[in-house]
Amino acid sequence: MSQNIKKNSIGFLLVEVLLALMLFSILVMVVVEVLLSGQEAARTGGLRAQATFLAEEGQEAVRNIRDSSYLNLADGTYGLSITNSQWQLSGSPDQTGIFTRQVNVSSPMPNVKEINVTVTWQQTATREGTTTLDSYLTNWHGN
Repeated sequence: MSQNIKKNSIGFLLVEVLLALMLFSILVMVVVEVLLSGQEAARTGGLRAQATFLAEEGQEAVRNIRDSSYLNLADGTYGLSITNSQWQLSGSPDQTGIFTRQVNVSSPMPNVKEINVTVTWQQTATREGTTTLDSYLTNWHGN
């Protein structure tokens, strides 16, 4: 009888050890997933902040182009470039690292230009990130 109780105790001990290992493994997997998700969220936030900065820079560049001559803002889709320390609209979207910036200029009414600056990037292998800023500029110089 004493030997029977000893076998049952060893059997229960083995089950308890297996359950403890399973719970520990689940806990480790949860902690790893939380850490990886946090890293991905931080990376995503950093990329979105950089893209927003590039879009804001694009809006400011178009304002500078407008300030030098409103006639330089022809309707169309452009990129931006710097020539002789001056911003200029270029024929194709511009690239900065992993980011592509595109400027769309349209005329919703006379003497008003709608400016859409869109920045895109490859967020993950299967997902693209995008940020768009919109503004309206007027011909306040009268030229």
